[in-house]
Amino acid sequence: MSQIVVNPEVIFLGKLIQKIVEGKVRIPKFQRPFVWKQQDIISLLDSVYKGYPIGSILIWETGESIECSSSIGPIDIVSRPHGSLSYILDGQQRITSLVGTLTLHENSQSIQSGIDWRIYFDLEKPNFMRTPRGGCTSRYFPLNKLLETSKFLTAAHEIQNIDDMRKKHQWLSAADNLANSFRDYQLPIVRIQEATLSGVVTVFTRLNRTGRKISPDQMISALTYREGKFHLAGELDKYQDELVRKGFGGLKRIFLLRSILAALDEDIYARDWADLVVKDEIQTRLPKSCQSAMNGINDALNFLQGLGVISDRILPYGLQLVLLGEFFRLCNNPSPELRKLLERWFWVTSFSGWFGSVSSSQATRALQEIRQLANGTSQGFHEVNLNEMALPFPKTFSGHSARTRAFLLYLASLKPCSIIKNHTDELKISDLFASLKSNALGYIYYNPSKIIFSSIPANRMFVDKEINGDIMDHLAILSSDQLAQILPTHGFKPNSIQPSISALRSKNRSKFIETRQKDLIIGEREFMKQKRIQLPEIHLDDPISDSDTTES
Repeated sequence: MSQIVVNPEVIFLGKLIQKIVEGKVRIPKFQRPFVWKQQDIISLLDSVYKGYPIGSILIWETGESIECSSSIGPIDIVSRPHGSLSYILDGQQRITSLVGTLTLHENSQSIQSGIDWRIYFDLEKPNFMRTPRGGCTSRYFPLNKLLETSKFLTAAHEIQNIDDMRKKHQWLSAADNLANSFRDYQLPIVRIQEATLSGVVTVFTRLNRTGRKISPDQMISALTYREGKFHLAGELDKYQDELVRKGFGGLKRIFLLRSILAALDEDIYARDWADLVVKDEIQTRLPKSCQSAMNGINDALNFLQGLGVISDRILPYGLQLVLLGEFFRLCNNPSPELRKLLERWFWVTSFSGWFGSVSSSQATRALQEIRQLANGTSQGFHEVNLNEMALPFPKTFSGHSARTRAFLLYLASLKPCSIIKNHTDELKISDLFASLKSNALGYIYYNPSKIIFSSIPANRMFVDKEINGDIMDHLAILSSDQLAQILPTHGFKPNSIQPSISALRSKNRSKFIETRQKDLIIGEREFMKQKRIQLPEIHLDDPISDSDTTES
């Protein structure tokens, strides 16, 4: 890598904005989207007005052709001019805010994605605001007329026309002060020159280690982004759209990247993405490996859905999908015997919390083991002990807990029925998760003063989308025959149905939920026994808490 030249300097705000609008300074597409809120923009404008520092802008000057955004906020940028360009690597949110508010065209649509780019300055009470409620009188100076002299004079002329001499002089003085604040404002910029794209992204990576983190796929996107060439982030975007349709739209991209690394036969826990992906031989193999990994994940998802895993919200560990994806990438048509072995592997790792307690080296060995199984060089598992004991029943309900998600797999296997519609209709759990997220499981009874009791798993049930409030209120109005149909599909055992109905009728919430808790513990143990999982000790009255999470 050649020596990178770094030149710090300052530039007037107006001059930088002019270069951006002319297309000479651009925002590369591998940057994250604009995410600031309205108040963030207002605060930035106030800082410039008061002369506060807003941080430096990192710019890369190069002759390389990088795909760039065609607009910045509400402003369309002219097509690429000839010659070398400058790319904004850090400072995009600030630059977008300034360009969007200061250069907004009069006839432009000012509101986009909840942001109103038409900002005014109150000349009477010096502050920035969106369109004033009382209308745009000459008291409110539009920021998009601030930097361009002819527009500024037009707005100032409107102030000249007011009759109140005191206000006229006060407002003109305030407008002049406002204009000078922005025209005289100087931004520190850091220019990077004589650097390759990989070198610049490495600089950016190290810059972000102490600030906002750039995501791994953004990093790889930067390294692989070429006009008309393979673009990893774009491929991942398209695949995540497919995952949404499959019910796995919430799956973190890090697991997709790890699947691609597995297909490349690289370390799935690699940290220095920049150094890895700049290698020519990796870039050459990346398109094919990406497609191969996605094919494997598709087959793995079909396998998991056959086991009842119909949403990423009840997948205990993302790494389970990574390893299963690698298996099906190498062996897309396993024998019935191999499928049964994989099924047991999945259930054991889910209920035992295996991935929540192992090191990266153990997980890597488990990956190698599943490859050997796929290639036919091994007939079983050794790194993962299929006789490992399951974790106890979770004491509290947490959607991020792998053990809770394993419990939800049991709950979903009961095919829970609707509470408010035809009571034999099975709830579509994947649709519930897609539309309600964590609220797909409502509270039977919620009492903030008894938070420990409210948080136990037995107090949560899959609910119809239309249900609001405590589920117990909706259950209480049903007939005994209807309840006899519904309750078993939500975990109640046959001999508990009548006592539970009586508890409902007498509004004995504690008895109703405690009865269900014991039934769920027993029912889940029966479920584990069917899956050939080593049962944990049973604690019907004092279930033990789980501490493992889905992160791995």
